[in-house]
Amino acid sequence: MPTSCDATLQSSNDTPVRVWHATSSSEVPGPVEAFCHQWLDESECERAERFRVMTSRNQHIVGRGMARHLLGGSEVPARSIEFHALQHGKPAVKSPPEIAQPFNIAHTDGLVLCGIGHTKHQLLGVDVERLERRTDPELATRYFSAPEIEYVHSFADARKRKSAFLRVWTLKEAFIKAIGTGLHTPLSDFAFENIDDDTPTIRMLDPRLESDQQWSFFSFYPRQTFIAAIAVATHPDDPRVSMQLSDFDEVVAQHA
Repeated sequence: MPTSCDATLQSSNDTPVRVWHATSSSEVPGPVEAFCHQWLDESECERAERFRVMTSRNQHIVGRGMARHLLGGSEVPARSIEFHALQHGKPAVKSPPEIAQPFNIAHTDGLVLCGIGHTKHQLLGVDVERLERRTDPELATRYFSAPEIEYVHSFADARKRKSAFLRVWTLKEAFIKAIGTGLHTPLSDFAFENIDDDTPTIRMLDPRLESDQQWSFFSFYPRQTFIAAIAVATHPDDPRVSMQLSDFDEVVAQHA
């Protein structure tokens, strides 16, 4: 079953991908929003003000501010980092080059994730969903591959079937976010296997998705009512990928 709460899946020879989770308010901005807002540049502040829905505004502030703070660390001023958009809009570090490791942000009601890769990692994508969100597992028949549809429908209990659907959904979203195509890549063009494991595997059903990259996936519960997934691509000869999961709220508390 997927890893629960803060955890480390790592050995001494691994290259770690760090995943941080942060609280995001649905109404009045809280301490996490206040901490993250100070790191935004002018364009990000202007974009935040354009959001009419407070939930979306707070998610934007927390996601970008958290990414800046974590990428900059103690050596690079967070507000000096420049981002640019890749094809289909995926954000990436433009400068300074020494911190240009892959990163990705995901959010759902109440929680924001930020994944930051090792310098050896080529591609990275994350996704998160609230387990109690309103969704119909029958959407699997519309979007998933045949083996994944069979997996979701193997659960007779409605709650377990919904959880299975969200597990597959987050894995698929993490993969298409990693390759940077979003829903331009049909979700039925690839299939996940060993879905109940901490580290599922992928099978490309469309030959155009085949590459010499080595893919690693993690399915996990960042907090009790959320399920998430991360996808990381490396060169075949690179060390195995591991995951480190941390609570960004603790970072905020340390700076209070």
